[in-house]
Formats: sequence, structure tokens, C-alpha cells
Amino acid sequence: MTNNPPANIKIPSAQSLVAAAYSHLIDVIRDLNLFSDNPFWSSTLTFREQIHSTRLFLLFTSISLLIIIGYSSLTIRRHEIILTEFSLSDFERLESIYPNTINVPCSEVSIPYNKFLDLAPEFHQVCQSLFIKKKWISSLFVFNATSHNILDFRTFAFAHFRSLGLLCRISRQAIKDIHYTFNSTHLITRYVFSRSQFNEIASVLSNNLQQNVLNNEKRTGNVISMIIAQNRLFSALRTNYYIQSVPGSRAYTTYNGVYLEQNQTNQLGCDCRLSGNQCTYPAGAFYNWTLPDLGMPAKNYPPPSFQVM
Repeated sequence: MTNNPPANIKIPSAQSLVAAAYSHLIDVIRDLNLFSDNPFWSSTLTFREQIHSTRLFLLFTSISLLIIIGYSSLTIRRHEIILTEFSLSDFERLESIYPNTINVPCSEVSIPYNKFLDLAPEFHQVCQSLFIKKKWISSLFVFNATSHNILDFRTFAFAHFRSLGLLCRISRQAIKDIHYTFNSTHLITRYVFSRSQFNEIASVLSNNLQQNVLNNEKRTGNVISMIIAQNRLFSALRTNYYIQSVPGSRAYTTYNGVYLEQNQTNQLGCDCRLSGNQCTYPAGAFYNWTLPDLGMPAKNYPPPSFQVM
């Protein structure tokens, strides 16, 4: 029996094992092919094209997974907290912290406007002055007013201030009516508004109210003016129409009131009949009565202190 010497067995080092594994992994990745080898599923692509298609598929799949993971990590998690009692300061503090998620339902869905808006209309000082009082208006009345010049302020002063008083009364009644309508209108909402939203709504409501009052009054004035013009109503002061008659006969001729256009160098005339009784011209005081030229504009050139219509 002979004893043979033991063979030398080389044990690879850890570094060489890692290098070999890395090289094998690189080869696997480089030659990775997800296409099937089954002839039934054989592709028309070449082997190299299959490898490139596999790489593109893995790249797009990885990008899609990264997008889904990123979106999922950014998703806001909501925790619902219900408060049964809180003050206005608590609501505003929470509203500033959670402006998009706070939700406060109203105990009353329908709220009248006068519950949160208090209107205090202010009228012009002239509507509270003595100029619309009966004593002042009566003092301007003269029985022979039409004997004065058509541009004389004494001809129509009584009628102007009386119309001014009527305008003040109509304005007060219009404000009273629209105020009543405004207070009877309800705001419908299911949730509480923030302070900025409430201020915006209040501003829109007040602006619309003012605009509606102005539009209604303008519309009423235009309708009345149109009725007067279309029906050719004669002014008792003979400022829009006047009649020339022959004494002792039934013949008479009607003339339209004509006034010069203001700021016109060629002295164009404004016909009351054609302009819907909207002709205006500065008035004054004249102590010498002059017979007007029938059908011609008045030519006294008074100082621009008043307006005659």
C-alpha cells in the first residue's frame, strides 16, 4: 500500500467570486430577452432586435412604476374632524390653515339680505332743504309768468322747483320700494362663506342694487319724456310749444319751441318736437319783454346760470 501525496486544491478568493458574479450579471442583462423561444410564438424580429425591444419595455415599465410610486407618495391623506361648537375666531383660524378642506354647513339654508346687510341710503341735501318746501315754491309763483321772455328764469322757476320736489319724493319712494324688495330677497347657501367670499358677495349685491335703482329711474324718466313728446303735450309755460291766434277768429297756428345748440359756432337750432323735448339752453333774467321770432331760436344770450327746458 502506497501513500499518494494530496492534490493541491485551489480555493477561489472572495474577490474573484464577486468579479465572476458581476461578469455573469452583465452578460445576463446584456443578453436579456423576454421573447419566447417557442416556435409557435416566434417573432419576426431578429435576436438583436428582440434584445433592444426588451430593454425598451423594461425602461418604460420602470418609468411608469416610478411615476405611480411618486404620485402615491404625494397623495394627501385626509382626516375628518367634526367640531360641534366653535367661535368665529376658531373658524377663521381653521379656514386659514385648511382653506380647501374646511367645510361648515349652515343651520339655515335661506337667509334674508337684511340679516347680514344694513342699508342706509343718503339723499342729496337739496331734498331736505327749503327749496322743495311749499313756502319757497309758492313765493316763486307769478300769475303773469308767460309774459316774461321764454329764457327768463322767472317764467319757469315755480315749475322747476316744484318738479325738483316731485323728483325728491319719487326718489324716496323708489328707494323705499327697492329697499323692501331687497330685504325680502334671500341668499341661498348650504355652507359658510369665508370673510373674503362674504365681502365679495356683499359688494356685488350693493353694486347691483345701486345700478338697478339708477337704471329703473332712467327708464322711468325716458318713458315719461317719450309720452310727453309723442303726445305733444303743451307746457303751460309755453316753453316747448306756443300758439299764435288771430283775435276774433278760430284760426290759430302752433309753433315748436326752438333753442340754440350750445357750443355751436354756426348757431344750430334744437327743435323740441324733433328732440323729444330735450332741448336746453342757459337762462337768465330779462326786464324787457321781447316778442319771440315765431319758429326761430331765442336770441338773448343770457349768462349760463340756469338751464331752461
